[in-house]
Amino acid sequence: MHGVSPGEREAPEATGVESGVLSSLLPGGKLPRGAVVSAGGDLPLLIALAAEAAGDGGAWAAVGLPQLGGLAAADAGLDLACGLAVPEPGRRWPEVLATVCEAAPVVLLGPVGQVGVRTSRRIAARLRRSGATLLTWQDWPEAQLRLWVTEARWDGLGDGFGLLTGRRVRLVVAGRGAATQPRHAAVWLPGPDGSVQLITEPSVAADSDVVPLRPVTAG
Repeated sequence: MHGVSPGEREAPEATGVESGVLSSLLPGGKLPRGAVVSAGGDLPLLIALAAEAAGDGGAWAAVGLPQLGGLAAADAGLDLACGLAVPEPGRRWPEVLATVCEAAPVVLLGPVGQVGVRTSRRIAARLRRSGATLLTWQDWPEAQLRLWVTEARWDGLGDGFGLLTGRRVRLVVAGRGAATQPRHAAVWLPGPDGSVQLITEPSVAADSDVVPLRPVTAG
């Protein structure tokens, strides 16, 4: 285990994640404690969720995410001084994860392959006891909340050249209890200034074939 390092370059000042932007899409307006939330295989979404869950200067940990760089974490709003990383947990990742969940209130978990029901339940019991929130890159058995990106488009590229300025996505939120009715939202993830923002302007939504926040209705 070791702390996350920003690398040889000094990390630029992070613009951070707008407080509560993703949380506003969730039941109760916040990420649940002592539960599992999956990010549908989208790394920017996973990091943005962690930044909101950790808040300003909150402790967090990443397990099985060697692709998570210090600059990306800092740009999303995670405090590197409060981070713990286990890039390669190996085959005993359940034991490593259980230990980390006792040390950090917000834990990111990378792809670990198929997760058995017994392992899932054992981790769930540890989360309930510690009150930690587990954010998983992949889908997770019996996850309380699931978020995933169904469409994504980067802005800023012209005819084969240009600078990427932001990524527009269609985000879906579903889960148990109050979240059984899925919700869709058009979101900058990240936006031109590096933050996460809801897209509400009709002209923008129409141009990008995404829609503003709305509940999904039958039919």
